[in-house]
Amino acid sequence: MGSRRTAGGDLAASNSEMGYYVPRNYVGSKLAPYLGQWMLMLLAWPVGALTHWMMADSAHLPWLTPGLAVMGAILAGVAWKAGGARSPITQTHAAVTVLIGTGWMVACAITAPWTNPLFGLWLYGGAGLAISWNIRRALRGGGDGDAAGGLFEKVKLAGVKTKAIDVAPNKVTAALALPAGEISVEDMQGASNKLAQALRLHKGAVRISGDPDDLSQATMTIVPNDVLRHPQPWPGPSAPGGSIVEPIVPGLYEDNEPVRLWLPGDKKTARQLTHVQVNGMNGSGKSHGAKIAWTEIATRRDVVLIVLDPSKGEQTVGFLGDNVHTVTGHKECAQFVTRVPTAITEQASQLGKWGFDQWVPQAYEEHDMPFIVLWIEEASRVLEDAATLTTIAEEARSAGISVVLSQQKSSFRRMSTDIRSQLGAGWCFGVNDAGDAAFCLSDEIIEAGAAPERWKNRRAGSFYLEAPGIEEDRMVMPARTYATTDAEMARAINECRDVRAALWPRTAELLGLPARPSGTGAAPAGMRENFAPVHDLNSMPDITDEEASTPLELPADPEADLEGGMDTELPEDIALDLPTGRPPRRVARDRLRRIVEKLVADGRQEITVRDLPDPETTFGRSRSWVSGELAALVRDGVLQEVGTDGKAIVYRPAHEHAA
Repeated sequence: MGSRRTAGGDLAASNSEMGYYVPRNYVGSKLAPYLGQWMLMLLAWPVGALTHWMMADSAHLPWLTPGLAVMGAILAGVAWKAGGARSPITQTHAAVTVLIGTGWMVACAITAPWTNPLFGLWLYGGAGLAISWNIRRALRGGGDGDAAGGLFEKVKLAGVKTKAIDVAPNKVTAALALPAGEISVEDMQGASNKLAQALRLHKGAVRISGDPDDLSQATMTIVPNDVLRHPQPWPGPSAPGGSIVEPIVPGLYEDNEPVRLWLPGDKKTARQLTHVQVNGMNGSGKSHGAKIAWTEIATRRDVVLIVLDPSKGEQTVGFLGDNVHTVTGHKECAQFVTRVPTAITEQASQLGKWGFDQWVPQAYEEHDMPFIVLWIEEASRVLEDAATLTTIAEEARSAGISVVLSQQKSSFRRMSTDIRSQLGAGWCFGVNDAGDAAFCLSDEIIEAGAAPERWKNRRAGSFYLEAPGIEEDRMVMPARTYATTDAEMARAINECRDVRAALWPRTAELLGLPARPSGTGAAPAGMRENFAPVHDLNSMPDITDEEASTPLELPADPEADLEGGMDTELPEDIALDLPTGRPPRRVARDRLRRIVEKLVADGRQEITVRDLPDPETTFGRSRSWVSGELAALVRDGVLQEVGTDGKAIVYRPAHEHAA
């Protein structure tokens, strides 16, 4: 009958590192590593006796003993050289052990090992030598004090030392010191999968990142369990009513920290505005990630999102409704792209007149010019006009426009190197092979352990993100998008309807879009096709002969002549309640701030949205807009959020809270 292996049984395994027999039971497995040296000591006596029996009475003994001595010296040199990758103590110990062993053989050739003093030397000297190796084995690491030395030796990286080790739930981080001039960070990165194999972990569980300031230092991160196997639920927009300068959060890293993607530039941190390329094979979750990013953008107050989808029509963008500018259809998208360079020039020129060398939130707060995200799905259909796209990618940064190009693979046939060189961020979902990943991620990130090809499309939503502002160790850390539905995202977008910005009027005019999306979210097809900028009269449609021959009818006289002379009194004006129009956002925000400051000056200690006048008549906006602006006052340090009263958030003056 067949045997059955059970945990904790008496079955044995072979230790591949040392070659000794390792019993499965606890006591045997603990003693086995120390028995090899004692077995060699016991074997040394009969070998010595055999040597004495063969050589003692030989006429060639004067030649045999020097030969044994020379052989011992050569073997000691080989041991020294082979131990060059180990520590000096290990190297010396191995060479001395070989010399002692061959010296014992020379002595036995002359004197019988069963006589003193050789018998005593064998008994006590051999025992001492075996104990010395047992001590080194017990200290683990060959006397270097490095508990991971054996691990690195397995993958032929002996000499690498571990320093500080940080242990967290499902994550171990170890600082590494590399032997100068012998092992590089690239060598460590190339052996990361072998290290994972030695630890019996999954592919990608071990990652190595270098220290940019010291090439002899590195960090090894070990994540034993794959926590991204199941996506986490979406917590909602990360900053509803906030600014686009705050990062977009599409998902979580494997250590449950949020993924952050910054689009605008920031002079304080020397971060530049970035364009993004999104890659991922069919079924990798690329579209779902885009939807979460769109929701993040569409819930901010100072950004306009424009989505182009030349292939899928309403299938992907349908949940956006009339909240976002969308252009669908191959012809319509191609025509729209041709208008973008003119809008870039106009917007960049105006920013310069206002004194800004790049878009900053003040451009919107003071002049109502929002940041723009131009997101192009299935970009390969639009990249046919490579010259126009190159111009857009090169010049859009100065105008406060971030371009996102999404497609399955950014191969050289699909995207020119001129365009690719302008894309500062890579968002890579599962791909078919490492070559496809190289079109989106840099060589450094792939060499450090990023491997999106291991998912392919079997784990939708898993990705790597390489972008400005992200720490290098996180660029090689896998992440996964949140789990949510179109209905949940549409609900969040609708709740921020009154928070979103409108296109700057001149930009809207040049792009052929309404300032705010309506209907299908983009200008009607006829308007898009027949639109011509006012300064380009040659592009306006020609007047037909029928229109030219038709006489214009003058309007009828709307009022009869008044009777009377110069001294006749005119009737009093009728009081009319004419609409004053919706105030600009800047005016509305100033008005709200003044009202809050007056409430504070009057001694009000607690303020809620119910204490403010009707938002529709006062600000021309909804109550949700007021709530978002109160949250902005908290970020500005004017108010302090202290809790809720069961119906609304309660705020207090910031100085009162500090007191």
